[in-house]
Amino acid sequence: MKKNSWFAWSALFILVLAGLYLVFRIPADVTNRPNIIFVYADDMDMKLLPYMEQTNALIGEQGAVFTNYFVTASTCCPSRSTILRGQYPHNTGVFENSPGFEEFYEKGNDEETLATWMDDAGYRTSYMGKYLNLYPAGVKRTYISPGWDDWHVFLYGPSEDFYFAYTMNENGKLVKYGKKEYDYSTDVIRDQSIEFIEKSAKRNSPFFLMISVYAPHGPTHPAPRHLSLYEGLEYPQSPSFQEADTSDKPEVVREISRANGFYEVVDANELFRRRVQSMQSVDEMIANLMKKLEETGELENTYFFFTSDNGFHMGEHNLPSGKMLPYDEDIRVPLLVRGPGIEPGTVIDQMVANIDLAPTIAELANAETAEFVDGRSFVSFLRSETTTDTSVWRNALLIEVGKLDQESPVVAFRGIRTDAFMYAEYESGEIEFYDRVNDPYEMENLADTLDEETLSRLHTWLEQLKICQGEECRDAEMISLDDLGFQP
Repeated sequence: MKKNSWFAWSALFILVLAGLYLVFRIPADVTNRPNIIFVYADDMDMKLLPYMEQTNALIGEQGAVFTNYFVTASTCCPSRSTILRGQYPHNTGVFENSPGFEEFYEKGNDEETLATWMDDAGYRTSYMGKYLNLYPAGVKRTYISPGWDDWHVFLYGPSEDFYFAYTMNENGKLVKYGKKEYDYSTDVIRDQSIEFIEKSAKRNSPFFLMISVYAPHGPTHPAPRHLSLYEGLEYPQSPSFQEADTSDKPEVVREISRANGFYEVVDANELFRRRVQSMQSVDEMIANLMKKLEETGELENTYFFFTSDNGFHMGEHNLPSGKMLPYDEDIRVPLLVRGPGIEPGTVIDQMVANIDLAPTIAELANAETAEFVDGRSFVSFLRSETTTDTSVWRNALLIEVGKLDQESPVVAFRGIRTDAFMYAEYESGEIEFYDRVNDPYEMENLADTLDEETLSRLHTWLEQLKICQGEECRDAEMISLDDLGFQP
């Protein structure tokens, strides 16, 4: 056989193998599947959402608004790990921001995530912005997590300010950004996301785009063009703001207040204004992405999610600005979704959480998830299916922050959140119980008023949730309030 003929036959053989690989790897109906864009902010609380006018109009009014959406850990890395895996923190093993990514990686979590499921289903995948805290500790600085075809991610360094003067791993190349106005990270992410959408549309490939902006995380830096907005804006104070008597709160909560001093109204107003300003570039980005989807003909075939990794408190319960607690300011965050089959103006009141995001997105994409997933898909709520039996959805969620049984004086607790109450057990042995029907701002701790039998039942329920896995979690979440003998 001539040398040229041998090369020709070899090339043909390789092409055939490649074709067979694509046929068997990518489902036949992949080109008919919807695109999915998932945008999440960093430390965004519910009080910021009204100031995102375009986001509310383009996603909320044209899709579904969730009134009862929670994170199962009110801190960045544990929540982000949960979003990627659909697991409670006790199953990802990530309870704190440090060691963060390194712990996620060492436990093998990075090998199987929503990204790998979507990639296996034939989607073109992209991640933009902040990944997991302290990335890329423990690996090469050019490391790209499995399942992502396109990768533009912040690298942690001496400073954790990702608004200006940051470095990104852009598909294995380290790119430094400066302090010019055009270096503002939300705008950079916007442009990179638009480019990804354009390329995916040209390839006629369904895509999954995950965007994690740094706003409004502190130290909060709005885009320069927004610095003059919202002069005189005041923080919307709830009844728990500067709560006069916090003697019934756990010692670790009171210590946070004592260590930081009285949180002044003027401080809350100034920080709130900066946070609102910082979200304006995110609002603009979402409008720009929607415009690009429309220009490329992809808008009607795209699901668009908007949420946050956790909430934020500023003066509630006489606390300084922060998170990591079981109170509603920290665990209840926005969730808006629009897309095919979702009626405009849909309002969803069922209790859903970040453990549900991965299985929901996977179902929309017809992707296979892993058996280890703790959450459940809420696709039927998005489509307003009348056959959905809401009585078998869930009665409760587990809230967990911090590693237990450690000596360092950090916040560590496990809790149960239902529509009727919030119950939490702290590392110190202290307990909180709030009747949320009559005390929605969680100001009166009733733990001392509960009888021993009710306390025992709550403790037993929490013990089940703390160690549950997969289907066990969904079963444990379904214990009824009647079983506890509690009547709000």
